Amino acid sequence: MNRYKEYLDLLSKTYEEAVEFLLQKYGPALDDYYREKSYQRFMNGEIKNISKGKISRTNEGLYCHHIDEIKWLKVSDKNFVMRFNIPFEHQRKDRLVYCDLIEHSILHILITMETSYEFGYQGYKVYLRPIIEDWYLNKIIPRPKWMQNCYNKSFLEVQEAFNILKAMQSKLGKSYYNTLLDYYEKIKKKEEERIRWIKALEQNRLNDRYKWITRAKQLHSKSTRDDIVSISYYIYKEYHDYCG
Repeated sequence: MNRYKEYLDLLSKTYEEAVEFLLQKYGPALDDYYREKSYQRFMNGEIKNISKGKISRTNEGLYCHHIDEIKWLKVSDKNFVMRFNIPFEHQRKDRLVYCDLIEHSILHILITMETSYEFGYQGYKVYLRPIIEDWYLNKIIPRPKWMQNCYNKSFLEVQEAFNILKAMQSKLGKSYYNTLLDYYEKIKKKEEERIRWIKALEQNRLNDRYKWITRAKQLHSKSTRDDIVSISYYIYKEYHDYCG
């Protein structure tokens, strides 16, 4: 089975089945996500950061996913750990599973479906889907070495990447672009809007600059202190920004 078809097959599973498949595929974690003593000290307010275990496998292009993200929001985030008082048991090695970028996205899709959007969706929408679009549709190859490992691990041709995104959106009951051409047309329009916004911003700055310069030329010996200070400050700020 090729990579794309394997992703589609994974998408058809339940969350529990998908986790079990990935545990068999990549093997179990050999260490807890966080060090237990450090975790407890953090929870007691004794330290500001938590020491991690040896869980990274980005050298293989793999992400570490908390299985219990189906029960808790952002289990790996120390701020959420503290806010929701997440027990350490959810950080243990038997509650971790490895996956590549697409598999990670699929896990979040399955969590979303099985929790009726209570968990999973934001991680997919805000973090994972944009990465897939940037890497495989927009062809932006990441620079950090660990990201390149992840990029290569789950690499899909453009049409396959588009199709898996569309399949994941469909699983959620949401629409996606009808075709790749529609996607690129939308990206083109967004870029054109961004350029227009930047040009408008710059034109507003130039208009503002002209207004203040005109006011500066109108200063005289009887000008108010407020006018002199405000105009002088603007000119200083303007030229300071231009000259660094």
